[in-house]
Formats: sequence, C-alpha cells, structure tokens
Amino acid sequence: MRLQLIDCTLRDGSNAIDFQFDEIKTRRILSDLERAGIEWIDMGHGFGLGASRNLQKAAALTDDQYLSIAKETLHKSKYGFFFLKKYGTDEDIKKAYSKGMKFIRIGTNITEYLQIIETVQYAKSLGLWVNVCLMKSYAVNLKEFCIIIENMSKWPIDLITLMDSAGSFIPEMVKEYIINANMNTDIPIGFHAHNNMQLAVINAITAVQCGAEEIDASVGGLGRSSGNAPTEILTLLLKRYGYTNNFDYKILSALNDEVIFPMLSEKNRFSTDEIVCGYSGLHSSFLPIIKKKSLEKNVDYRDVIIKVCKKEMVNITEKIIDETILEF
Repeated sequence: MRLQLIDCTLRDGSNAIDFQFDEIKTRRILSDLERAGIEWIDMGHGFGLGASRNLQKAAALTDDQYLSIAKETLHKSKYGFFFLKKYGTDEDIKKAYSKGMKFIRIGTNITEYLQIIETVQYAKSLGLWVNVCLMKSYAVNLKEFCIIIENMSKWPIDLITLMDSAGSFIPEMVKEYIINANMNTDIPIGFHAHNNMQLAVINAITAVQCGAEEIDASVGGLGRSSGNAPTEILTLLLKRYGYTNNFDYKILSALNDEVIFPMLSEKNRFSTDEIVCGYSGLHSSFLPIIKKKSLEKNVDYRDVIIKVCKKEMVNITEKIIDETILEF
C-alpha cells in the first residue's frame, strides 16, 4: 500500500510564527524535507498566494522569493502553494506556475465550495495538479457532505482534502466522512488534521485506514492553533501499519529538534482557548471578537463559543455573537 503525504510545515506552520519563515529556515526545511523523502511540499504564506499583499500580516518573504528559493533548493520534490479566492488572483496562479509551481491547493469553506469552480478550471487549464481543500468540513452534516462530494466528482480536480480546521473531528466522524466521500466520488480523498483535542495523529491514521489516499502533516506538528499531525510521527506509524514509504524519520525529527521546536518552546498549544475551539468546532480566527464581546458583558467566553457553534460554524457574525451573549 502507498499513499501521499503533503507536508505543510512551510505553509500552515507559518501561521504559528506570524508567517516569519526567513530565507535560511526556508532553505533548511525544504532541503531536509526532500532528503527525508517528502515528495509534496505545501509552502508560502499561511493564507496562500497574494495574502502578503492583502493582509496586514505579510510573510517574511514575498511569494516570488519563496518560489525562487524552492526552485533553487528542490530537485525531486514538488512544491505547491495554497490559494484563497479572497486574497489571490488568477494572475498570482499564472505567475507561480511560470516559476515552477507543480500543484495548487485551492481552499474554500465547505459551505461555499461553488464559489471556486472557475478558479479550479483555470488552474487545471494551465496544467497544474489541483487539490481542493474543503475547510471546516465538520460544518455540514453527513447527508449534505455527500451531496457536495457527489457534485464535485464532476470537477477537473486531482484530490479533495477534508480539512478539520478547528480540530473537532473524532475518529468515528473521520471514518464516516472518508468512507462516504469515497462512495460518492472517484476522486482521491485526503485529510488535514488539527490537534486541538490531541486527536490529529489518530484521526490521520483513521482516515488512511478508511480509504484516504493523502494526509497532511507538518514537522513537529507546527500549524495554526494547536497545530497539525507531526510528519515525523506519522511516517513511523505508517510503516507500522504496513504502508510503503522511504521517509527518513531521523532527518525529520532532527529538523524538529533543531529548527521547529525552538520556535514554539514558549507557546502553550493546548491552552483553554485551543481546547474549547476543538470541542466546539470554532475556527480560531473568530476567537478574538468572541472574547472581546464576552468580556464586555462579563460572560464566560468559553460558554459563548460552545453556544455560538451550535448555531453557526462557518460565517460567524457579530450579530450572532451579540444575540448569543444576550441569552446568558
């Protein structure tokens, strides 16, 4: 058995360090990932192509600089970038493709997937390997999910990745969603785990056991919120489960020891904030506004989060938050 692993250290991992992967660290990480046998590397600003131009928090380097470094450093591994329509443009995709980008990961909230069809078609027309990432996949029930996957089965894409954006999936849910996804499309299915409830590793393994052909990971579990499933641990576990790969965990774990862990030594990745986000299904981007409004009304923000997420998980507005706080 063989499956693909996409390492997200240089992309999702950048969220954990304010997108500040400099040239030295980027070259070291790219080089070590390739030496360790990682074939697919997701890199760049955590919010994708064009995000440095359109967000207050720019990455340490420009998209062009990251592309040039990847082209110079990598000889076998493929490098790709994330893309969100709200930040990037077709021109960004075209330029990245001209500079050697081999694949693109087009993200969308699962409830808004129809908004990216033209972007998918454009990227495919260039000859790119296209991966659609369904963010907040837990935000729809199983019936709605199956309809979405069946509709996407007609799209010109190479991989559909379910993203557990808040780390709220439990293994039983992973099993249901992966099995049903495969029943409703012939497109390979992948899984992106977050570790808010310390289930990222078991969820990733469960996804593979239930038919996922791709999983995301990052060295040291570096990633937004509580992080992702650690690449070095998954590579060893996959061997235990009989999956053929030539990953070198020694290189990966040394990379964690020497580069990744020192950047996180003072960060509590399992704080009360991360845990309640995982339990409720709240994307961490909504956390500041809920905490601010809860404090103003002297209400426990954790209770507000749980109650808000029973109403809405994808498009949480100030109105929803205010109305919920009034219920206490």
